[in-house]
Amino acid sequence: MYVHEPSLILVLTKGKTIYNTLPAFYTRLEALLKRNHFKTDFIEREIKLIREGYVISKTNNKSILANMNSITLNIEWTCTRFESYDSIDADSIEDSYLEWISYDSSKPNKFKQTVDYWKNKGLINEYETEK
Repeated sequence: MYVHEPSLILVLTKGKTIYNTLPAFYTRLEALLKRNHFKTDFIEREIKLIREGYVISKTNNKSILANMNSITLNIEWTCTRFESYDSIDADSIEDSYLEWISYDSSKPNKFKQTVDYWKNKGLINEYETEK
């Protein structure tokens, strides 16, 4: 599981190490962004940066680790609804987490959805975000 720290957007891959899952991450990230109507120029720029060596690493940030633990528990529960490991629909799980609600520490008593981060930056085609 790859998680973008400020937004909590996530990309799921099979495997345990960054080295072994990175090729799948590239493909799945691009597909996730396209499925969810991110702007084409943003997708192209991000994929280019990642392939050029943009840093992807583990974190010790307690806040992000706490969010990742919550997400992991929810994903594990979600996966119990599938008949087998091979039948798990990673795309639908990733897409559902764009609506994940988390606490916005920059604004007391304010919660946000993952997608809000990207909408506020103008990186999602607004017309197409209605599902």
